Amino acid sequence: MVFPSALIAQSTEYLLKAGYIEKFTHFIDWPETSSLNDSTIPFSISVIGEHPFNTSIEKIFNKVMVKNKKVRIRYISSVDEIGNSMIVVIPGSQKNRLDTILNYTKGKPILTIGETKGYGKKGVIINMFIDNDYIRYEINRTALSKSGLKISAKLLEIARII
Repeated sequence: MVFPSALIAQSTEYLLKAGYIEKFTHFIDWPETSSLNDSTIPFSISVIGEHPFNTSIEKIFNKVMVKNKKVRIRYISSVDEIGNSMIVVIPGSQKNRLDTILNYTKGKPILTIGETKGYGKKGVIINMFIDNDYIRYEINRTALSKSGLKISAKLLEIARII
């Protein structure tokens, strides 16, 4: 079977981005008021809208636990479905709904992660982007401080700060 090189490159990119999302969880502390302390609720990651991740996120998170919890990946189409999500992944397809999503998550202990140019400046807490064929990320300090989440200085050292 032959796959176009662009398709292979895209699937590799999104597998790497899913790996970044997993690594980010090691450097984030959620407040005690979050659902993280409820042992009956799994660590929930929601991907909102159409996305190019395919099964990349499951491939990464099926093998690990986050904060000593099993991970539940949810694919949602509405802001109302975010619920107890600890992380919301916001793909480029949500550009027109980004303000609505961020209004919902603002001030809540929900780590928003984007992968589209301009999302960091608009208020996504961590935004991944491609720079010279490398995946880099930026952190919006204002959005971070409003969320109540704490990020390790190690993560901040290598991020572009907005």
